[in-house]
Amino acid sequence: MKISNIKVVDDNENIVSCIGDDKTGAHPKVYLNIRDEDGEIECYYCGKTFIYKSQIEKKQNV
Repeated sequence: MKISNIKVVDDNENIVSCIGDDKTGAHPKVYLNIRDEDGEIECYYCGKTFIYKSQIEKKQNV
């Protein structure tokens, strides 16, 4: 799995916030709910993906 524009979060975080960054550009602050089904969510402004640590470890081992 290629890791780019991904933010790894602790498994106990259900809601994350995003304001963009230097790579994607700034945007209004949004709060995103991480999906229970796959443990990730993509920001609809900048495309940054927030993913649970346990999920990224699973994807790297595939």
